[in-house]
Amino acid sequence: MKKLALLASLLIPTNSIAGELHNFNEIKTAIVTGKTIHIAIDFSKCSASNKGIAQPMSIGVFTPNAIAITDHIATSLTHFTLNNPSFPGKAVYEFVRYTITDDNNVNLTDQVLDAVNYTPISDKFSFNCKLETGAKIFD
Repeated sequence: MKKLALLASLLIPTNSIAGELHNFNEIKTAIVTGKTIHIAIDFSKCSASNKGIAQPMSIGVFTPNAIAITDHIATSLTHFTLNNPSFPGKAVYEFVRYTITDDNNVNLTDQVLDAVNYTPISDKFSFNCKLETGAKIFD
């Protein structure tokens, strides 16, 4: 019985539950102490910079591996896709920048780039999200 209990305790990860970070200072502290953060955006709960942009009924999660901290927290990613709704079937890159401000807002700015030469092929657009509503950060 003791062996079974020991085996069960070894199989249950002790740090697998992600904790939600509720404000800029908690996020900054987590980053500077070496924790990995995860940014979850519920686009339906954010405001779009361009009123013509349909807010998708989707949630995106990003785990940054490089973060800059000044008076705000910034990270970005560039990814290749054939599924951009504005350019169906066309090979494009999407450059996405995340900015977390000390007033607990998360801004996501997206720029679509040509996959051949990296030139912008659309206007930038942004989603502005309130932390704990449209955006959640976990460590």
